[in-house]
Amino acid sequence: MKKIVDENAVDIIPCSGGILFARKQIVSEDKCKVSFHAVDINKMKSGPIMKGHYLRAKFGENYRRITKELGDYLFCDTAVYRENYLVIVYPTGETGLFDQNGKALWAGDLLYHESPIHSVAPDGQQLWCTVPEQNAIISYSIQHKKFYMRIGSKTSSAFENPRSIVKYGNELFVCSTDANKIRVVQLSDYSVQDFRTFDEPVYKYMRVCGKEIVQLESGVYIL
Repeated sequence: MKKIVDENAVDIIPCSGGILFARKQIVSEDKCKVSFHAVDINKMKSGPIMKGHYLRAKFGENYRRITKELGDYLFCDTAVYRENYLVIVYPTGETGLFDQNGKALWAGDLLYHESPIHSVAPDGQQLWCTVPEQNAIISYSIQHKKFYMRIGSKTSSAFENPRSIVKYGNELFVCSTDANKIRVVQLSDYSVQDFRTFDEPVYKYMRVCGKEIVQLESGVYIL
């Protein structure tokens, strides 16, 4: 593995040439400073970027309208739903759906057995979500406003504190943080297997420019 970002990154998102990330620095007891950076994966170069560059990559062209309504633009997960819509999820389970013009269509708290969802991966008409407190992932229909399928449970070892989820092809990749593993779910039969194992907690997985990127407790790496 090659380390490309230190452990101070608070948010990492993919972009066309690599990754963008936000770094939070404590200035004093009641103040902090947030800076934004890019890593070019092919050239292996990094440098500062404007805040707007980061926001556009995360929220789309209508980021100004969306972030004005959200307020907190750092500590949320975003995903494109059905090509034209944006889903935004906070660790508290607070969820929002925005249309292609940045207009809020729906907002609410998504809780499964009183536990908040944490991350989303669109899959056709539904969303796959992690539920860290339940050691599970679940599918949710925005159209019908209900949960349909669960994989894992509090008493199961399928996932341990799953923090993030992403879909590539017909597979879901789930960062099982407490197990130091990325586990893969085959959507053809919903079987679960180990994909990658680490020596420390893993928080996020993504594929960019033909490379695999992971965020571990100690920083961000290229596998």
